[in-house]
Amino acid sequence: MKNIKYISILLVLALFSACSPSIEVRDLPANLPETDVTVDSSDPNQPILSVNDETVFTANWDFGSGILLQGKEVKGFFPMKGDYAYTLTLMNGAGSSTVEGSVNVESSNPSMVYDIPAFKALVGNEGDGGKYWVYDQAVPGGGDVCFMTANYDWAEFWWNPYGSDGDPLPGALNEIKFDLEGAFNFTRYSTKDEEAEKGNFVLDIKNMTIQFVDANIPDYDEANCDPDVTATGVYNIKVLNDYELLLWQDQSTINPDDFDYGWSWKFKARDMTGDNPLNTLAGEEGEGGKTWIFNQDAPGGNVCYMTASEKDYDPAGEAWLEFWWNPYEGDTDGLLLPDYDNDIKFELDYTYTRFATDGSEIEKGTYEFNTGAMTITLIDAHIPNYNDENLDPAAISDTYDVRLLEDGKMVIWQDHGQLGNEGYDYGWAWEFKPKS
Repeated sequence: MKNIKYISILLVLALFSACSPSIEVRDLPANLPETDVTVDSSDPNQPILSVNDETVFTANWDFGSGILLQGKEVKGFFPMKGDYAYTLTLMNGAGSSTVEGSVNVESSNPSMVYDIPAFKALVGNEGDGGKYWVYDQAVPGGGDVCFMTANYDWAEFWWNPYGSDGDPLPGALNEIKFDLEGAFNFTRYSTKDEEAEKGNFVLDIKNMTIQFVDANIPDYDEANCDPDVTATGVYNIKVLNDYELLLWQDQSTINPDDFDYGWSWKFKARDMTGDNPLNTLAGEEGEGGKTWIFNQDAPGGNVCYMTASEKDYDPAGEAWLEFWWNPYEGDTDGLLLPDYDNDIKFELDYTYTRFATDGSEIEKGTYEFNTGAMTITLIDAHIPNYNDENLDPAAISDTYDVRLLEDGKMVIWQDHGQLGNEGYDYGWAWEFKPKS
């Protein structure tokens, strides 16, 4: 019996030895990381920066104003000419090294940013020379354009210091302009086209913040705001579309005993004409959102139907108008179409809710509405019958073209012929009406 035990132990030891992983032991670097950096400016506005020390395993680049890059080789994004200073922190087995440097960009290329929706909404179209914004003082209550909110929820209104006084706000240098004419320019005006101060802005798309340098927004020094916070020039962008801009600061971040709230500044685009499509979609302030349902009053129940595809039909963008087929035609009998969880609600805070026909909530998410391109993107929620079996699964996305948006009707559309997949040479439309 003892011999059997000894043999078992030897077998276990042999198996353990055979399965042990081989570990490569490397000598630690004798020196801290070398800080030599190579810059490849083949594309002057997107230079490639490389660390030349092979012992480095982490490299963090801080260009300031929220621009952070990570890696031994990184690609910059600098649409405007100038010197861009950075702080580089490197790490190897011996420790860390920090060095300061800069990248020189010799020419500007503002076209790089006009395809970014947030930039385009803020500065306007390329060739326009910039975009002007003013306080919207036309609405009741002095416009509620500069007001207190909760510090934990920017959308929770607390107080408007101007009350119901319909006169223009006192001391509000009321006009601002953003442009990309050689730099990220920001100008504040005392009256229309009378310049008060000019500086620059830094727009952080990832975090949706904006920082003003050498200039600031109207009434940034409102007596109810913490001067230590407003002096930073950094604001959260809570609303930005072609028509509206709402900036917000949490005033409680530095001196919470004296400032336990947030503060908002609300602007409208000065030269935009017509009504804001966002209000057609989600209702006016104070209405609590707007609910849409499929328009089953249309002939044949044309609420979810096939159209022509733009890929092979019409580059002018009118393919959605050519009706091809309604899978429910003649089969509705005046009843709700099968499987239609039929109520959807859009709210001005960019939340979106879908309901079942019995009124219970199915899912809730957020949406993005690009009023320039007239597209809507639904996040974490869907439209009714978004997964109709006739749609190309590869072409289904969260983004829809808004082809028609009126007070009494909305049509959204996707081109399911765009990928050229066999059997999908058409588009698909969804038609809604407001719920009464």
